[in-house]
Amino acid sequence: MKPKSNYSKQMAAVYILMGYLSTLFIQEIICFLTFYPMLEDHKVLQILSNVVWLYAGTYIYYKLTRRYTKWWKRLENKGKDNADGDKS
Repeated sequence: MKPKSNYSKQMAAVYILMGYLSTLFIQEIICFLTFYPMLEDHKVLQILSNVVWLYAGTYIYYKLTRRYTKWWKRLENKGKDNADGDKS
């Protein structure tokens, strides 16, 4: 009998969302502690550095989760293989 996995598309979406929100939170803490004090007098540079920092962090998060987790495979349902590699 095959063990039933409770790892579903909904759980994969929750994991991606929770990971993304925690990554954004950590990125903003780093940004406010490093970039903002360095650029106190330049409001435009503060905003631009924040935008670039967030886009770069989002891109890195996407690449790392795509490569090292099975969440994206589960959401996209690639081929007939499950994320575990078993044929269904």
